[in-house]
Amino acid sequence: MKKIKNPLKNKKREISLVIISIMILILFFSGYSMGKAYSNTDIQANAQIAEPILVVENNPPIEINGKKQKEYYNFKVKNYKENGEITQIDLNYNIEILTKTEESISFKLYKDNEEIPLKNNKTDNIKMEKGSTQEHNYRLEIQYDKTKNTSIDDIIQDVQVKVHSEQIKG
Repeated sequence: MKKIKNPLKNKKREISLVIISIMILILFFSGYSMGKAYSNTDIQANAQIAEPILVVENNPPIEINGKKQKEYYNFKVKNYKENGEITQIDLNYNIEILTKTEESISFKLYKDNEEIPLKNNKTDNIKMEKGSTQEHNYRLEIQYDKTKNTSIDDIIQDVQVKVHSEQIKG
């Protein structure tokens, strides 16, 4: 006797093989298309940093011995170097006079022979612009009043002139 093959079993097997093959092909192509989406970007930039230039030229230190009531100290603030290089950015700066507070000593600061107000021995911000050479001439007047001195000892102290600068956001 011959066995009769069940045609339905063969069809199920063929259909499942076709479905599995289609799924494998779909998975293969979907993975391949995802791999194509990869990209690489290479950016190179060549930039220079702007150099702020603020030069303070000062005179040698002076000594106040009480023989004169007023002494003067001169200094300059410039936005360029001796070789002609000019600052590439706008700057704000202020001048601060550092000293111990002494009643008999007072200060006045002049810019180009005009008095600049001092608040707690400090000026307001002063602007220096880029592109053109600028030079600000200052004269610090130091007044010593012997009549206000309550101490018997000599006053021995240093006075420092500091220039603080910062770049203006641009």
